[in-house]
Amino acid sequence: MSGRPISSPAITQRRRRMMIRTRNPYFRLVDDLLNDARPWLTSGGASEARGYGPALDVEESADAYIVRANLPGLSQDDISVNIHDDVLAISAETASEARDEDSKVLIRERRFGKFSRSLRFPTNVDGDAVAASYENGVLSITLPKAEHLKPRQIPVKAITAGD
Repeated sequence: MSGRPISSPAITQRRRRMMIRTRNPYFRLVDDLLNDARPWLTSGGASEARGYGPALDVEESADAYIVRANLPGLSQDDISVNIHDDVLAISAETASEARDEDSKVLIRERRFGKFSRSLRFPTNVDGDAVAASYENGVLSITLPKAEHLKPRQIPVKAITAGD
């Protein structure tokens, strides 16, 4: 057996087409356009498709859920937190910055506009006791579990023969 890789006519044809595509500026332009549009074409929700949604950490303790969301560059007034039927909704909106019309954008990675993110919790939360704080670009939300779901010690009564 030789040291050459196995190649079929289909693979050879595919390689030939790829070489033509990479050399043709029209194909490169279309590929670049599709690569830039890929986040918009994904099957996620609107904010996920735009790639604009907060990164979240969700922790569970015995008596609460703790959600932390990275929201750098926002002010407290830009952020909205709502709870309804054990669904937490976080949303915010940022306006794009004005730029000099004589300038040309070379790289644009920051996102502007509106996003929202919703989380459903597996157990009931006490909506009246939810607390949120925002510090150094991190939103922290504590959602206490409903009282009837918290673990509790059940006292055992001793029964004597005379009772």
